[in-house]
Amino acid sequence: MILLLIGATVLDFSTDKIPNWYILLASSILLTNKIIQDNGIDLFGTLFSILFPILVLFPLFALGFFGAADVKLFGMLGICFSFKEVMLVFIISLFAGLVTGIIKSVKNKSFGERFKYLFNFSRNLLRKVLMKEEGIFDESYMDTLDKEMLKKGKIHYSLPILLGVTVITIC
Repeated sequence: MILLLIGATVLDFSTDKIPNWYILLASSILLTNKIIQDNGIDLFGTLFSILFPILVLFPLFALGFFGAADVKLFGMLGICFSFKEVMLVFIISLFAGLVTGIIKSVKNKSFGERFKYLFNFSRNLLRKVLMKEEGIFDESYMDTLDKEMLKKGKIHYSLPILLGVTVITIC
């Protein structure tokens, strides 16, 4: 699992995406290994461990908090880990992502701009949810954002996921 996540992380950092073929290949390898190792699988338990993180994280993907590949990686974890372990990896990954974001913001001296972005995103999200307004972002604000700053501040979430899996595996 860790080697496959390292591969996903390398792809994420080098190409800014994790291709579907890689996730499918990694999932196939993990599933085959689990079937051989355990002489079969608990179909219901494995499906639940795969689908639950995908279903829970899909709204966060739709809102732009996670990329599609990040959601798929969390689903892939369900092949090898129980539901409880997947949730533990998720919590550790959130913390690792928070720390990564803070470090990047300090390094790039973009803390203020990131908070303005977060405030605007939250305000417009509330408008959309509570008032059923069209669109999520106030376009006039989005046009003023420094696109390079946003790119520098991007978190490749495959790394926090890798860190979460490593912690769970070691402990």
